Formats: sequence, C-alpha cells, structure tokens
Amino acid sequence: MTNIVIQYILVVVLIAGLSYLVYLIRDKGISVKEDYFGITYMILKSLNDLEATPEKVKKIIRAISEEVQFIELNYKNEDNALKEEKALILAKEALEALEFENKIDDEAIRYIIRLCAAAMPPTHKEK
Repeated sequence: MTNIVIQYILVVVLIAGLSYLVYLIRDKGISVKEDYFGITYMILKSLNDLEATPEKVKKIIRAISEEVQFIELNYKNEDNALKEEKALILAKEALEALEFENKIDDEAIRYIIRLCAAAMPPTHKEK
C-alpha cells in the first residue's frame, strides 16, 4: 500500500517538474522548435535585448554556414583543425558585416562551425 502511494507521489512530482521546465523555457521567450541544438539560447545571451531575436539567430547561422561551405569546398584535403581556424576567421568577418553591437563568443562560433560542418555531406572519398 505504501509503495503505491509513494509511486503516485513520485509521478505527481515528475509532472510538476516537467511543467516547471516548460514554464521556464517559455518564460525566456524561446520556442523549443526554434532552438537549433541549443544554439539559439547560447547566441541570444551574448546579444543585447534589441538584437536578440530568432530572425537574427537565423542570419547568424546562415552566415556561418556559408563560410563553412566555402572552406569545405576550397580546403578539402586540409586538416580539420586548420579548416576550423580558417572558418572562424571568415565567420567573424561575416558577423562583423551584420553589424551587431555585441560580439559573439568565439566558442559559440566554433560550436556553430562544427555543427554546420557535421551537417554537410562528406567532401572526401573513403579509401
């Protein structure tokens, strides 16, 4: 009898915890379906309130993705660490062209570069 009561209490606590988590996510103004791999929140916290919109995040991701595609096409046989550094330099230049007041952290840019590179089709042939 006590086991059943404890199980019901745990289920109620679990539901309350999940409800609170959903409340916190909605309270931040971030839609779960728009949070690309957790990138949206990471980028939004580095921008000021006027710049922190999902449309700006999409622009940032597109700009970095274009630079990663350029690097992957032109430096196919280079080491991945070298390609990441070159992509970081080009991505910073692309983000400067978007004219944000605050700078986006290098680690956030690297994270996006790695995700963009992982989403691309392979550029080398397996031996």
